[in-house]
Amino acid sequence: MAGPSWPRWVLAAVFLAVAGYCVVRLVAAHRAPVGYHGCHRALDVAHLVMGLGMAVMCSPVGGPVPAAGWQTVFVLLAAWFLGSAVHRGRTGRRAEPIGWHGGGLHHAIGALAMLYMLGTMPADPLHMATPWMAGMSGAAGLPVLGWLFATYFAGFALLLAPRAVRAPAAVPVPGRLPAVLRAPRIPAACQLVMAVGMGYLIAPLG
Repeated sequence: MAGPSWPRWVLAAVFLAVAGYCVVRLVAAHRAPVGYHGCHRALDVAHLVMGLGMAVMCSPVGGPVPAAGWQTVFVLLAAWFLGSAVHRGRTGRRAEPIGWHGGGLHHAIGALAMLYMLGTMPADPLHMATPWMAGMSGAAGLPVLGWLFATYFAGFALLLAPRAVRAPAAVPVPGRLPAVLRAPRIPAACQLVMAVGMGYLIAPLG
């Protein structure tokens, strides 16, 4: 991501806003024990972590958590959502995410894409030992994989765009949920931004 730093600051701010929205949802969910299940909270946490991770990658100054820490987090996220997808495929139990689109497999792919981008970071002992993560280096060992990820997220964004536009401002759902959890348009728009942002970050690595 060479060039002027201001676009990177703008992107970092956008992804931080998405992460902040997920925090608001999690706080609201704490006051709504009925109608908002563990799978919903898992999706909010996943988008929160991915928003923070992409903000760090875009930021010219990096972030205070080293790359190894982020890699551990995204390995756990990928394993969680892959296991969730397999479990729901076997049992047939599907709890529709409130506002978010894509099932466990989609979110596992997102976590794997983050791992791929983290793999472009400098891997020498100096960078691996530092407590501060630098920006992306822009060099990839598996460019074909990078293009596959970029194509996937571009296609997902194209499919999600009309849904985000047509999504209602609020929907009735079981239980007494706060308004922020009954507004599918905002999370759909956030997820669209994240899909476009993910493709934008990965495409130069292809």
